[in-house]
Amino acid sequence: MSSDHQRVHFTASLFLVLMVLLAACAPVNPTAPQPTARIRQADAAAAAAAQTVVADFLQAWEAEDYPAMYGSLSSLSQDAFSLNEFTDVYQSIANTLTLQSIQGDVLSALADESYAEVAYRVDFETRLVGTLRRETVAALVREADGWRIQWEIGMLMPELRDGGWLEFVHQLPSRGRIFDRSGAPLAAYESAIAIGLVPGEMRPEQADQVYQTLAEISFYNPESLARQVESTPADWYLPVVSLTQAAAAPHIEALRGLSGVRITEFRSRFYVDGGVAPHAVGYMLFIPEEQLEEYTRLGYQQDERIGAAGLEAAFETELAGVHGGSLYLMSRGGEIQSLLAASDPVPGQSITTTLDKRLQMQLQASLGDQRAAVVVMEADTGRVLALVSNPHFDPNAFDLTEIDRSLLESYFTNPDQPLFNRATQGQYPLGSVFKVISMSAGLESGLYRSGSSLYCGHSMWVCDSVTLYDWTLGYGVAPSGELNLLEGLMRSCNPWFYYIGENLFTDGMDGLLSNMAFGFGLGARTGIDIPEAAGNIPEMAGTCVNSAQIAIGQGEVLVTPLQVASLFAALANGGTLYRPALVESIRPGSGESSFEFSPDPLGQLPISQETLAAVAEALRMVVEEMRGTGYWAMEGLTVPVSGKTGTAQTPTGNSHAWFAGYSRANDPDRPDIAVAVIIENSGEGSVMAAPVFRRAISLYFSDGADPAGLMPWETEPYVPYQPEVEPDE
Repeated sequence: MSSDHQRVHFTASLFLVLMVLLAACAPVNPTAPQPTARIRQADAAAAAAAQTVVADFLQAWEAEDYPAMYGSLSSLSQDAFSLNEFTDVYQSIANTLTLQSIQGDVLSALADESYAEVAYRVDFETRLVGTLRRETVAALVREADGWRIQWEIGMLMPELRDGGWLEFVHQLPSRGRIFDRSGAPLAAYESAIAIGLVPGEMRPEQADQVYQTLAEISFYNPESLARQVESTPADWYLPVVSLTQAAAAPHIEALRGLSGVRITEFRSRFYVDGGVAPHAVGYMLFIPEEQLEEYTRLGYQQDERIGAAGLEAAFETELAGVHGGSLYLMSRGGEIQSLLAASDPVPGQSITTTLDKRLQMQLQASLGDQRAAVVVMEADTGRVLALVSNPHFDPNAFDLTEIDRSLLESYFTNPDQPLFNRATQGQYPLGSVFKVISMSAGLESGLYRSGSSLYCGHSMWVCDSVTLYDWTLGYGVAPSGELNLLEGLMRSCNPWFYYIGENLFTDGMDGLLSNMAFGFGLGARTGIDIPEAAGNIPEMAGTCVNSAQIAIGQGEVLVTPLQVASLFAALANGGTLYRPALVESIRPGSGESSFEFSPDPLGQLPISQETLAAVAEALRMVVEEMRGTGYWAMEGLTVPVSGKTGTAQTPTGNSHAWFAGYSRANDPDRPDIAVAVIIENSGEGSVMAAPVFRRAISLYFSDGADPAGLMPWETEPYVPYQPEVEPDE
């Protein structure tokens, strides 16, 4: 047996202990049981009763109901070993065999007034070596309350009666890889190189050469590397990039000659470029103790790692393949007696995602220190091209062979929660973006038409009980004045939507806003492959004021950025909600794909084509009319877009900034996209979130060439502003 194979086997010492304990109560010679040796005079009724006891025992075994099995044992057997010891024996056999199920059948029974023997057959259905069939005999003794089983180890498998034990020698399958939509690798299982810096060990005269060399093999430029080194304590390790050995090979010799550069080789699940879409792709961890038996039954070894998040976890079965190996019967002395069964491993399948690696990485690098999320989705299909949650993390840090453990620890202690997937699990008030739904509800209610008019002032007396305010008051600008409904959305006029919320409530349509939101896909999981939150849409407003607040996306409204991207994709494509997808295909190393993506429509928006056209026109006006709240943020963008700004108040801190919209390029070679952006506690959507939307659109349509200006926090594209540190006096 190969020394590379680790062994999972039935604990020999436990068998030996049980053999000693059971020696006195073994009913027959364990090496050559004689089913009729002690039967003096056959008793058909007694045999039938004994057969029933064994049949019940087998049925309990099939259900893995070990207490029920133990309860049918004789008093002598129960005195010899405890329920826990009995359970351990059966569970150990099940784990060693990678048992999936068993089927037990009674074959025959003989009995007299005090002793019985029942022959039975067990088919062990295993994960790794198929079906094993064994026939054996149970001995029973009559006690005061009826027949009881005189248990011995051969009742599991007759080969074990000599004190032997089972050993499974594993053969591990290769894990499938994960690619972006064009075939660029995102995750593989191979030898790799981790490269980082220790600032205090760097020589000043080599610094420029270090930065230039690392810039050639990482996403950073020399200036940003220099700033990171300056802000890192002298004795800390600063991870820069992880590369495959092949990619690192041309640079290793030069790097080894530079002071302060740390190079570590490791073999593990490797995530390129420090993690592309790590919240979507995921990472791997050792099998949790509470799941160890489950995975052992599937053929995993105790020290293997499994997908613990993202696609790595969602498609663990496909990526992991099927383990193989050889099942041996070992003698009491540890020698191989026989090979019972064997199977070859089946390599894992690889996943091609819908993600665009370049777009994803450029957006990841665009968010600086903001707590934010961006979702980019094909409008006509539901394919997710980018799913960004910031701050992000390096999934390579979860490999214990990495040299810097403080990086991983920081992910759990950082108050900004870099491991939290804000794109699918963050639940936020939607603010003024919700007005798209309120406008739709108002039009569908019959209470309003596109040309309906309202004066939009600084405030409004709502529900005869409270004064609520427009955003213009806080910014010291003039009221928006008389506006029709489309202009109300263009100007994001709060009073217009307070008015809709109030009138829907007072006209007996309290649930219409909520039903419209549900119909737009809010308040429910989208069905994407990775974990997501449902958000919250109250089924009824309950009060008039609540209805007015919900109409501007406040109150109890909570949504995820993914839901918002899906909603705007539906607005862009004519009204179809698609299930967001991250997987383009799943395929083995050879042969046909086991899965190919096709759009999965979930339903239609609950609005007429007339209402849809009105909403689309209003969203166009938001960015193309000079009075639109998104006009200045999109000025000069060459791709036609529609969208909506949002500024959502929060219980604590500044408002969340939203921008959501879609392109209208109608390019037959490049599908239009929907984009949703949220930046937590950052202020105005038109100021903070809209530039990210603009960049996403521009990068997509320019093949990554045009970043479309700067973010408010950047000194140059992808380089966050770093305040100068005053020197110590």
